[in-house]
Amino acid sequence: MTDGWGAVSRTATLDAAELSAQAARDVLRDTCAVAHVPTESTETALLLTSELVTNAVLHAGGNPVLDIDVQPARLRVTVTDGGAPLPDQPDAPVTPAPLAESGRGLFLVETLADRWGSEPRSPYGKAVWFELGPGPG
Repeated sequence: MTDGWGAVSRTATLDAAELSAQAARDVLRDTCAVAHVPTESTETALLLTSELVTNAVLHAGGNPVLDIDVQPARLRVTVTDGGAPLPDQPDAPVTPAPLAESGRGLFLVETLADRWGSEPRSPYGKAVWFELGPGPG
């Protein structure tokens, strides 16, 4: 492994459709390749990005915006949408019910990301983000 990842930033406005998660993964995969992010970190980021974009499409409507910022010591992915409520950030991951049809997205983010959070966006909407450092998530 090198001393760190390359610095690369990308932004993409996605369609409010089921294929948005795939489009987000494609942009992220290309960005990680350019920045020399290792496969394990890239795969974790792809999973978490897919979850955040899917949540944005299903629950917020509108066109989610994907922001990717890779620096030598971290990868940060932010998904901004038009939804108002911020997701809960419990002190410990809450395990979804085994037969639940949903509820695993933020559980995965909480479990696999080094850091994550959410913040309101003006004049409306929210941003949900996660960070991974060099090494396993």
